[in-house]
Amino acid sequence: MPKLIEIIGPPGSGKTFISSKFQIFTKNNKQISFHSSNWRNFSKFKKLNFNSKILIKFKVIIIIIFFYIIFYKRLFFKKIYNRGFFLRTILLIYRHLVSIELLKKSLMKNEYLIMEPGIIMYFLQDYFYSDQKIKKKEINIFNKFFVQADFIIYTNCNSRLKYKRLKLRKRGLPQRMRGLTIKEINSTIKKSDNIINSYIFNSRNIKSKIIKINTSNNFKIIKKKILNILN
Repeated sequence: MPKLIEIIGPPGSGKTFISSKFQIFTKNNKQISFHSSNWRNFSKFKKLNFNSKILIKFKVIIIIIFFYIIFYKRLFFKKIYNRGFFLRTILLIYRHLVSIELLKKSLMKNEYLIMEPGIIMYFLQDYFYSDQKIKKKEINIFNKFFVQADFIIYTNCNSRLKYKRLKLRKRGLPQRMRGLTIKEINSTIKKSDNIINSYIFNSRNIKSKIIKINTSNNFKIIKKKILNILN
């Protein structure tokens, strides 16, 4: 199984940018890092037989059911956006977790799987858009049963840069932010900072090594820091 790297961070902090840059890392002119959301990597799935794929999909369904049984209260959070995203979120979680599990089975132990988005972000993002605070007990339960990353890369930068990046994204604002006012968007960015910092601070029972990255730095500096820690 490959080394597992999950990338987390507030909206606009550079998660997707770092993930895409990761894929150009090579060893002996061979690709060693694979992004879980990049369709070009899905050719790796061809190594798996039909039964393995079915078992993986069944496993993911069980994980999602287990997740929402434990954290069912989030279904009743009052969100600042008007549209309901529950079914869409379930579909995205399913799709991304299946991709992650398939790549885990397909990649070698000297390779890296970059999980972005991974299950940590799905655990945290409901809090970004509500007035709820994340509890230490919830974090401990989640880390015990769901976190599997060897490394967690926490990307962040100043709020003005995050907002600027969100406005300049080719695919537009995140779905939940569409229709929000500038004030609500900035409030969400600030809330996401607080939630992620609370998660990091209270993750005492986690085995993953956490790497904090300031994405306002030059990428050469970012790359050097990541590679030094991974090596």
